[in-house]
Amino acid sequence: MGSDRHEATIRMPLADARAGRMPWPAAVRAFLWIDAVVLTALALAAAGKPLALGYDTGVWTWTASAGSTLTTVLAALSAFELTAPGRNRLWGWLPVPGFVLWIGASGLGCLALPSGTDAWGDTLAEAGECLAFLLKISAPLLALMLFMLWRVAPLMPWRVVALGGLASTGAAASLLALVHPHDAALLDLGAHAIAIVAVLAVGAVAARLARRIPAVSRRSAR
Repeated sequence: MGSDRHEATIRMPLADARAGRMPWPAAVRAFLWIDAVVLTALALAAAGKPLALGYDTGVWTWTASAGSTLTTVLAALSAFELTAPGRNRLWGWLPVPGFVLWIGASGLGCLALPSGTDAWGDTLAEAGECLAFLLKISAPLLALMLFMLWRVAPLMPWRVVALGGLASTGAAASLLALVHPHDAALLDLGAHAIAIVAVLAVGAVAARLARRIPAVSRRSAR
């Protein structure tokens, strides 16, 4: 069964080629998805979000934001690269440096806060606001990512879906830093962790459902 799925995944791009519809290169598809992230930032600005104006934050906040942005770009590129037949699985490790920078800088920023500092996000209500923002931004970006991945890899391997989910949560974290940059508190870090796990779980469920579509289509064709 595993070999049948692998062959079906490979046959899809070949069928597109025979029909004169060669899939766009992975870098182009990643760029188009990142365009959606940029449009989201512009929509937030149009909605009155102040885009990093008037906030006094430490260097770790902006280092973590750079890491989440790097994670977004590299995870999107590696996800689309892995949908191409014959791609080396090492592509899956591409976003690791950005992810380590993102999580490491967030953790160090939390540890660097002086004892007794009244940091934003240090209450359940404020951490809940961060979580809600991350999920609201991640959801449409993940939906677009899964659709674009499904178009070229209907069986949607878990590795590819996980990278797409990581790109979506990284983008949400970067946009959060743009509209409301603040030094990371412990509960705030927990909100980010929950968002990552939730997005990956939703992606896994969506991928499982998407795998049934080609099977249903084949059965109906018979």
